[in-house]
Amino acid sequence: MHTRQRLLTAIGIAALVVAVAYAVVDLTAYRAAGSLVWLGCAVVPFFAVAIWLLRRRPDHLQARRLLLLAVALAVGTAVEGPLRHGFLFAPSSWWVPWLNLVSQFATVLAVTLGGVLFGSYPDGVVERPWQRRVLAALWAQLALPPLLLLTVPHLVADQFLLEAVPPVPSPLFVEALAGLGAPVQAVTSSYLGAIVGVVVLLVRFVRVDGRQRRRMQLMVYTATAAMVITILTGVLPPGSPALKVVYALAVPLMAAVPLSIVVGVLQHRLYDIDVTVRRSVVYAALVVGIAGVYVVLTAAPGLAFGAQIPVEAAVLVTVVAALAFQPLRRRLERWADRRVFGARVDRYRLLTTFGSELEQTEEFGRLLPRLADTVARGLDASWVRVALPGADAVVGEPTGPADLIVTLPAAGWIECGPKPGGYDDGDRELLTTLVAQASTAIENVALTAQLAERLDELRASRARIVAAADAERRRIERDLHDGVQQHVVALLTKIRLARNAVGRGEDVTAQLAAVQTDAADLMADLRELAHGIHPPVLSDRGLVEAIETRADRMPVPVATRADPELRERRFAADVEAAAYYVVCEALTNVVKHADASTAAVELSTADGRLTVLVRDDGSGAAADGGGHGLTNLRDRVEALGGRLRVEGSAGSGSAVAAELPVGGHAHG
Repeated sequence: MHTRQRLLTAIGIAALVVAVAYAVVDLTAYRAAGSLVWLGCAVVPFFAVAIWLLRRRPDHLQARRLLLLAVALAVGTAVEGPLRHGFLFAPSSWWVPWLNLVSQFATVLAVTLGGVLFGSYPDGVVERPWQRRVLAALWAQLALPPLLLLTVPHLVADQFLLEAVPPVPSPLFVEALAGLGAPVQAVTSSYLGAIVGVVVLLVRFVRVDGRQRRRMQLMVYTATAAMVITILTGVLPPGSPALKVVYALAVPLMAAVPLSIVVGVLQHRLYDIDVTVRRSVVYAALVVGIAGVYVVLTAAPGLAFGAQIPVEAAVLVTVVAALAFQPLRRRLERWADRRVFGARVDRYRLLTTFGSELEQTEEFGRLLPRLADTVARGLDASWVRVALPGADAVVGEPTGPADLIVTLPAAGWIECGPKPGGYDDGDRELLTTLVAQASTAIENVALTAQLAERLDELRASRARIVAAADAERRRIERDLHDGVQQHVVALLTKIRLARNAVGRGEDVTAQLAAVQTDAADLMADLRELAHGIHPPVLSDRGLVEAIETRADRMPVPVATRADPELRERRFAADVEAAAYYVVCEALTNVVKHADASTAAVELSTADGRLTVLVRDDGSGAAADGGGHGLTNLRDRVEALGGRLRVEGSAGSGSAVAAELPVGGHAHG
C-alpha cells in the first residue's frame, strides 16, 4: 500500500479501537450493545475487505474508495459514544458542536462514497457521460454538515445517535439562512447520495452486456434491498414497530455489501484479482450471513411489539416468526449453494442421459454440441470447446488458455476453460467417462459417414456401369448394323444373282467364288466383333495367353511376365474379363497418349488377390487416358471387391495396377 493508504488504515484502526473500548468500558453507555453489533456486522467487514483488496490492487480506484468509506464508517462510529455522552451530560461543552460536525461529515462522506461505489460498480467505470456527471455531483453533499451549522439554530444529530436530541445551540447559525435549514436537513437525513448511486447502478445493469450483468447481479440485489430499507427509514413514523424491524434489517444488509464484493472477486475475478479460495469457505460465510438475517427476521417482531404486548405473547410471536421465515432461509441457502457451487448436476443421470442421446446421434453436427454442453454442465466450466478436423462446437465465451485439455479420436480434443476453485479428481473422472462414451460415438459417426460416402460412390459406380453397358450395347448394335448386317445383305444379293444365273444356264463359277470371299470376310468381321465383346482366346486358353495375344498385336513392344502357375490356373469369368480389359485399356492409352517406346505387363497372385500391373516408359499421360475408360474399369474392378490404382508423372512413365480378390473364385 502507498503512504496515504497506510495513514488512512492507521486512522481506521485507531477509530475501531476507540469505538470498541468506549463500548466495552462504559457498559452503561446508551446503545453500547448496538454499537458493538454495528462494528462487527458492518464497519469491520468493510474495513477488512478494503485492506484485502488494497494488498492485491493498491492502485485500483474502487479499492481506495472502499478504504475511505470504511475509515469514514469507523470514525463515525468512534465519535458516537463521546458525542452521545456530550449531548446527554455536557450539552454546553464547546467541543460538542465540533464533534457533531465530525460525526455528520463522516456519515455524509460514507453515504457519498457508497453512492459512487454503487453507481460505478464493479470496476469504477460508467458507460455514459451523464452517469459520470451524476456521480461527480454527489461529492457536493460534503457541504451539507457545515450548511447544517449555518442554517439550523440547534445541532442536528444523526438519527441513529439519539431518539431525542437536546436543544444544543449551533455556534455558526446565521438567521438570514434559516429558510434553507429544513431542505438541507431533509437532504442530509435522506441518504440521497446512496439512493442516487443505486439508481445509476440499476440503469447500467439493464443496458450492459450479459457478462458484465453477471458480474453486477449480486450487488444489484444487495443495493436494491439497501435502497428500499433506506427509503423506509425516511417514510415510516418514528418509534413505530415497523421502523424497528427496518433498523434491525439494515445491519445485515450493510454486511452484505462487502460480502457481495468478495463473492464477485472470487467468482468473476473483479479488479483483475485472481484468488483461489475454497468454495466451501465462501459458502460457509454466506450461510452465516443468511443465518444472521434469519435471526434478525425472527427476533424483529418480538422486539417491535415487546413494549405493547406481554412477554408470553412476544415469545409466541417470535416462535411464529421463526416458523414463517424458515422456508425463506432454506431458499436463501439454496441460492447461496447455486451462487458458489453452481447448479448441482446429478452426474449419474447426466451420463445416462448423454449415453441415450448418443444412440440417436448420427452426425457430428449434433454430436459435438451435445458433448460440449454436457461437459460444461457436468464440470461447471466457464467455457468448453470440442473440436474435430473440420468441425467444432463451443459453449460459453472462450477467453484465455484452457485449464483442462483431453484428446479425442480422429485427432480431436476437448478444451475446458477456467472453473472457480479449479478442477478436482471427480471432475477429471467425469470427463474421462464422457470422453470414453463420446469416443465410441465419434468412431461410429465417422464410420457411418464413411459408409454413407461409400454407398454414394457405389450408387454412382452402379450408374456408370449401367451407362457403360448401355453404351457397349449401342456400339455392338452399330457394329452389327453398319458392318456385319451390310455384309450379310450384300452376300444375300450375290447368292440371289447366282441362283438366277443358274436358272438361265449360265456359268456361275466366278459369282460363287465372290460369294465365298464375302462369306470369309463376314466370318472375319464376326470374329473381330466377338473378340471385342469377349475374346475367344480368353475363354479357351486363359488369361495369360489372352493378354500375350493382345500384347503381340500392339504397335509398341510389350513384355509380358506372369507367375508360372498362372498359365495353368483359371479364375472366375468376371475376374478374368476384368483383368483382361484393364490390360487392354491401359495398353490402348499407352499407344494413344504415352509416346512410349516399351511397355510391360506383370501378373501375380498373393494373399488371395490377383494383381495386374501395366507400366510404360512414356510421358506419363497414359495415366489420364483422356476419357472414361479407366473410370469404367475402376467401377468394374470395385464391383468385384477389388481396387484400381493409376499413377503417372512426366519423365517417369505411368502405371496402372488392379488388385482383384480370387480367393473364392480361382479354379484349376
